[in-house]
Amino acid sequence: MKIYIKENVQFYLSIFICLLIIGSCSKNETEVLDPVTFGYDYYPVEIGKRWVYQTDSIVYTQKASIEIDSTTSYLMEEVVDTFRDSENKLMYRLDVLFAMDTSLGWELISSFFIHKDETQFRKTENGLEFIKMVFPVRKNKSWDGNNRIAPKTELIINGESLLPFVDEWNYGYDYLDQQETVGTIFYDKVCKVTEVDNEHALEKRYSTIKYAKGIGMIFKEQWILDTQIFDSSVPFVDKAQKGMILRQFLVSHN
Repeated sequence: MKIYIKENVQFYLSIFICLLIIGSCSKNETEVLDPVTFGYDYYPVEIGKRWVYQTDSIVYTQKASIEIDSTTSYLMEEVVDTFRDSENKLMYRLDVLFAMDTSLGWELISSFFIHKDETQFRKTENGLEFIKMVFPVRKNKSWDGNNRIAPKTELIINGESLLPFVDEWNYGYDYLDQQETVGTIFYDKVCKVTEVDNEHALEKRYSTIKYAKGIGMIFKEQWILDTQIFDSSVPFVDKAQKGMILRQFLVSHN
């Protein structure tokens, strides 16, 4: 399967990211977040809920020389409807809107879909279904990340093909209920998930997400980079030849 990113690279990077698949969980589970809610309120979802993100992206393209394109754009996700799927599960539809400058208005460009129950939070983006979280949220819980994505699924960025999921993405909850300032905003209770942190001679895969209690996702960072330069003394950010670095910060929500 191929996922294409051509025009408006900063938008397509925003909607692609972070593909998290949660499968079976490790038995190494301690520190239950909240015996009452099990961490459900780390991603509240209801009709009318809205999140706006600033997206900073760096795209590497290998042409006659290595081209590096840095952009800033904005992405909004808004829960607008519900329906029942073929298995009678309650689904939420999120409209996805894009803007280079929020003062110039928003463009509707896609829809995502969410299902959330007592055990997991799933999100469908671009026809791919990802389980974003499992419940209860517990420190040190880990799980097989991408068991719903074929390892050879391709990501195409400006005509360049990458295979982000060949290596295992071993997700884990790093911490929870932690006070933290993300960007310029202070949050009282933050949960951090590291999805993958692998670096080999010719590729780097790094992805992490932070959620704030009562709000939802507040930060995302993802590196999907390839190179043909074997020199391990050169930082990957300096030797990357194709791929992307993406950071998203929550700027407003309701």
